[in-house]
Amino acid sequence: MAEKVGEQQEGRRRRRPLLGKKAEPEQIAQPAVPEKGITAPKGRATPSRRREEEEEEEGGNIVTRTGGGLREYLEGVSSELKKVAWPTREEVIRLTIIVLGTLVAGAIILGLISATFTELFRIGLSSPLILLVVLFAAVGIGAVVYRTRGRRA
Repeated sequence: MAEKVGEQQEGRRRRRPLLGKKAEPEQIAQPAVPEKGITAPKGRATPSRRREEEEEEEGGNIVTRTGGGLREYLEGVSSELKKVAWPTREEVIRLTIIVLGTLVAGAIILGLISATFTELFRIGLSSPLILLVVLFAAVGIGAVVYRTRGRRA
């Protein structure tokens, strides 16, 4: 395995010979790999800390593992909640008013649209000519709006 890793790394670092010149095997630059130091290859992949922790904690029966996992989860939640920047009381009140105002305005607008179309279809079912005129007018207005927006872009 260590030999494969070293061969792969060396294979990536080789330089191509210049055009028109033939490179001899001795001329290809071989990277110098120190035997000790920060960049020395270990010959194996570094295991993740999470995986090491999981391997250490696998002991015990299902009840102790479940209890330990639940305890660890709650500790994580608690530590994350301590990091939260909670809003002040004034910010909560202001944002609540904004949300409720938007909700009420949206409900009123949607209610008016629904009532308009309900009344339009009630009239249209009794007199189909009125329904067709309104539908053609809506399609015409939509086409004009679409073409004018297309020209601006």
